[in-house]
Amino acid sequence: MKRFLLLFVFSSLLGSLFAQSGNDSVPNSYTTKTGDIITQPEFKGGIEKMYEYISRNFIYPEEAKKRSVKGKMEVEFTVEKSGTITYVSVLKGLDESIDGEIVKLLEAMPRWTPATKNGVPVRYKVSMPINLRASRKGQKSNDDLLRYNEE
Repeated sequence: MKRFLLLFVFSSLLGSLFAQSGNDSVPNSYTTKTGDIITQPEFKGGIEKMYEYISRNFIYPEEAKKRSVKGKMEVEFTVEKSGTITYVSVLKGLDESIDGEIVKLLEAMPRWTPATKNGVPVRYKVSMPINLRASRKGQKSNDDLLRYNEE
């Protein structure tokens, strides 16, 4: 069976989730004007593991495959104090079948390391783009791309 390649580009995710301000001693954190130290949530294992999770678990809906649906979508979800994912929504969708599959996938995501404010876990809303396209003959498989991204 032909495998479909799913490419996720999290350019704004990298900026919003993993940005650092002047405080380089605490990774993935920033200091607010009031002096609060906010540490952003993180998928356990880091961004590469999140890419791997999504690549391995996304099932491209048959009707979307037939129509070669591709493009950029925007999703939003909340990382709770416990690290669970809630309130998943599609801000800008591509196709009803793809949107539904992405929502199911994100809702089933393993627990994250939650955001903290001054060392105390807090809820944190995450917004991220997802770019996807169906593979064409001769392109790398998901496994090839994962190895390439790890190098």
